[in-house]
Amino acid sequence: MAIKIGSIGYNYVHENNFVMDLPQGPGAYLFLLIKSSAFIRINNKKFNVVKNTYIILSPATPSLYKADKDKYIDDWFYFSLEPEDKEKLINMGIKFDEPQYINSVDALSDEIHHISFELFSSSIHHSELQQAYTDIFFYKLSRLINSAESVSPQMFASKNEKLVYVRSRLYNSPNYFNNVDEMADFMNLSRSGFQHLYSKTFGVNIIQDVIKGRIKIAKELLQSTNLTISEIAQKCGYKTEYHFMRQFKEQTSFTPTEFRNSNTWIQLEESR
Repeated sequence: MAIKIGSIGYNYVHENNFVMDLPQGPGAYLFLLIKSSAFIRINNKKFNVVKNTYIILSPATPSLYKADKDKYIDDWFYFSLEPEDKEKLINMGIKFDEPQYINSVDALSDEIHHISFELFSSSIHHSELQQAYTDIFFYKLSRLINSAESVSPQMFASKNEKLVYVRSRLYNSPNYFNNVDEMADFMNLSRSGFQHLYSKTFGVNIIQDVIKGRIKIAKELLQSTNLTISEIAQKCGYKTEYHFMRQFKEQTSFTPTEFRNSNTWIQLEESR
């Protein structure tokens, strides 16, 4: 693909009075990876979105985005692309001018970091590497979208917005809810009604998502912190260290200690 990156920002933090008003559109394609709750208006359609939302604004699309209540945090970049490349992105499932929620944005944010570094680098092959990282970014975005881990704009309304919030918590703060009953109470639904709505909306059983979210965070903590296994188990919502170790082994084929040591996690990820 011949996608050309213009200006770019990684992990920008703005105060709660931040507003970006683009009544004539951004002038180029603008990708936003929103890492906080935010308010977005696109062609007079209003959305209150949760963290881990992406959107691609077209050059002439009237839009506004701003902080919701707290600080506004995002990754962003302006880019240009040929009509055939836009058609390819659309065929890959990538939408334009619609907010889309994704459970995990870490891999996307990492690629934006790489693109940013190479864009401003003067080292040999920086242009080639920047283009390669850009292509990888959009392929990863497509993979996330097509893995049933994204949610359409319609999910950001009324009860569905609360449902998106629950799922966001599962994948970012798995110890926030103690059990399914607490999630059902939050939704003002019976346990069975909540489970049915969750499965119908996301195409996955709530218990499967709970486990997936816990293991995701556990991997990140094992890779990036020196927390003990017991501390990680607690942060991931497990009542006991034994339960955590048993479930981690079932899901990854490694013990937490094996995963942490000697680049085991790299070998695991490469094998999948």
